[in-house]
Parts: sequence; C-alpha cells; structure tokens
Amino acid sequence: MIVAVLCVCSAALVAVLALECLLGAKRQSSLVIPQETKRPGFIVLMPAHDEARGITASIQAVMAQLQASDTLLVVADNCSDDTASVARAMGAEVIERFNPSLRGKGYALEFGRAHLRCKPGDVVIVLDADCIAEPEALARIATVCAAQDAVVQGAYLLLPGPDASAKVGISCFAFLIKNLVRQRALGRLAGAALLQGSGMAFPRRIFDSVEWKADSLVEDLDMGVDLLLAGEQVVFDDSALFFSDASSDSGTASQRRRWEHGMLSSMTRHIPALLRRALGRDPRLAWMALDLIIPPTVMLLAGSVLMLALATAVLGLAFPTLLLALALLLLGAGLARAWRAEGRAILPMRSIAQIPAYIFWKLPIAAQFFLRRERHWVRTEREP
Repeated sequence: MIVAVLCVCSAALVAVLALECLLGAKRQSSLVIPQETKRPGFIVLMPAHDEARGITASIQAVMAQLQASDTLLVVADNCSDDTASVARAMGAEVIERFNPSLRGKGYALEFGRAHLRCKPGDVVIVLDADCIAEPEALARIATVCAAQDAVVQGAYLLLPGPDASAKVGISCFAFLIKNLVRQRALGRLAGAALLQGSGMAFPRRIFDSVEWKADSLVEDLDMGVDLLLAGEQVVFDDSALFFSDASSDSGTASQRRRWEHGMLSSMTRHIPALLRRALGRDPRLAWMALDLIIPPTVMLLAGSVLMLALATAVLGLAFPTLLLALALLLLGAGLARAWRAEGRAILPMRSIAQIPAYIFWKLPIAAQFFLRRERHWVRTEREP
C-alpha cells in the first residue's frame, strides 16, 4: 500500500513538471504595453562581491542602455579586490560595505536600498555583477514594470563556455527549464512568476517598502512569494534577456547545492501559505504551490525512476506503476520539446548521453540537504 501511494505521488509531481515543460516550450505572447506608456527613469542596483575580473562587461552593457534620467549603483560588498575602483572608472556610482560577519547578496541589497531612498527613479532593477543585459532589456522590463505596476522578472539564463564540460551544459539546460520554460508555464497557468535573482524590475513604491531576507540562501524566491501573498503582481517577460557565464565544474556543484538547499528549505514555509491564500481568495496561487512542491528536475527524475523500479518489483504492472511510467513518458516528451525549442545551443546532442552520469553526480547534493545542509552564502566560482 505504501509503495502504491508513493508511486501515485511521484506520478503527480512528474505530471505537473511534464505539463509545465509542454506548455512552456512555446514562446509566450509579449506583455502588453499601452502606447501612451513612456519609458520610465530607472535605477540599476548591482550587488558585487570580488567581481573586478568580470564586472566590466556587465557595466558596459548597462551603460549602453542608460539615459540621463537613469542611474547605475554598484554595491561593492566585502570586496578584497578592485571591484569598487573598476566600477567607478567606468562611470558607475559606487558604495562600499564592509561587514565580514554578515555576508551575502541580501545584505548588499538592503545596504543599496537604504542608500537609494532619496534617489529619483520610478523603477529599480536588480542585476547581478556577472550578468549581461541584452540590448533594450533594461528599458523593456522597466517599461512593463511601470505600465502594469508589477514586479517584472526577465529571462535570466546561464551560458556554458565553448570548452564547458557536459556536466556544466546539462546544468545550464536544467537552469533553462527552471528559469524560462517553467516561468512561461506559470504565466499561462497562474498569471504569475517567481523571482530569480537577476534581471528583476520593481516599481519604486514596492522596492522602497520591501525587506530582503538577508540571511536566506534564496532571498529572491522568498521575496517573490511574499509579494504574491501580499497581493502584488509578479510577472515574467521572456523578451527581456539576461545572461551569465556558467560556473566551473566545482562552482556548478557549489551553486546548485546553494540554490537547491535554499529552495527545499523554503518550501515548508511557502507552500502552506500559498495554499491557504489559494483556498481563500486567489485560486491561481495553487499552481505556484504545485510548482514549488516539485523537486529539482534531475532529483525528481532520479527519484521517480528508482520509484518505478521499486513499484515494478513490488506491484508488477499495476495501475500505480503504469501511471508513473506514463507520467515519465510525458515528461520525456516535454523535456524533448523544450530542448528542441530552446536548449540545443546550450546542450548539444552529444552531451545528452551524459545525463545518467550527471544524475549520479547530483545525488550527493540531494543527500547533503539532510546530512550537511548548505546554510550560508558562498560566492560561486566562475570559469577563468
């Protein structure tokens, strides 16, 4: 009986992810901007920790999109390199923060928010110091933000380098599924989105009133869910593109551990709150809760395949076994459709054969959630 229940629960999670992949593989319709909407003045807030080597390209991309009414503020947070001087030399306004005992992006954002209280600007855009804003991306999300009085998340993706390993490519594809494909699906199913840390635009009234959870590993996820629960609108715009270079192999492991452990830790707080709100006033938020219940894609695949093997051994070809097998087939179709539509440049065909090895590489990260959980922010190592 227990195996049958676990099998059906696994099938439900796999089916939800399959639906999101099938719906999200298709590009969404552009968010409507009324013709009378003017481009607002905006502030780009860029937290940076020891980014002297890579911040130049990010600042260049931002400066190319700024007008006289716009500002770029770099928060050099606990830096031991020349991040601050490099940013100033390129024309950015820079403030520095030193508090080694309180480290992390959330603290830098709070420090920047306090500094901006008296600065003009209708919209504040948060952009990581290793993230490149594609041409017109900043103006796009700022204008949508002002037109809809909504928080806007752009499409934030990771790009593997030409010499990246299959492990890094598969990780970038999994990131694309989470940050692009599933975001589109949530837009269609719930009319809402989750925040993902970079390429986020906030109406000034919201930015001035929020408080970042500085000690959280996923302060962006926490912020987005809290805004939805407060009745604010959070939307996704896949026409505004933001890219970061992928991490090294060791950096990818550290990055995935931080994100996934932070996400799993936050589930217990967010899901009950979203379900209560969905049952009370906003049924669309049930889809947000369902999305958060889904474990990371590779973790879900590994667990479901093991569950299928166990169910086959214990139950044979009973209904729960067949249901899970069907859900996995649908997920395979959804992932294949997403790969054909968006993922071929990130994950070449030759790397797909390495997915089983990637799954085995990821299993210790899942186990560490229970045995050695990541609790503190660690800067992600980048490729040299």
